[in-house]
Amino acid sequence: MVVMAINLLLVAFGVAENGGLRSFGPLGALVGVIAILLGAFFLTLDFKQIEDGIAYGAPRNESWLAAFGLTMTLVWIYVEMLRLVAIFSSND
Repeated sequence: MVVMAINLLLVAFGVAENGGLRSFGPLGALVGVIAILLGAFFLTLDFKQIEDGIAYGAPRNESWLAAFGLTMTLVWIYVEMLRLVAIFSSND
């Protein structure tokens, strides 16, 4: 939340027009790597949720929740990787 607030303030005040913290080169790459690591952490939490659901006998109709969470985390990691590739390719 703090990073999002800083990003919003940078864009709102015109300090970084094209993407907030991501437009500052190495700082943008660092933010991207941190976001990917955070996504990987959430991926482990999603798998733990699935394991716990199986172990404790969660109802079958609740499986969509675990699948949705897993899908959203994978999409998040994919988008962050694309942003990181864009940061590295724009520094040429």
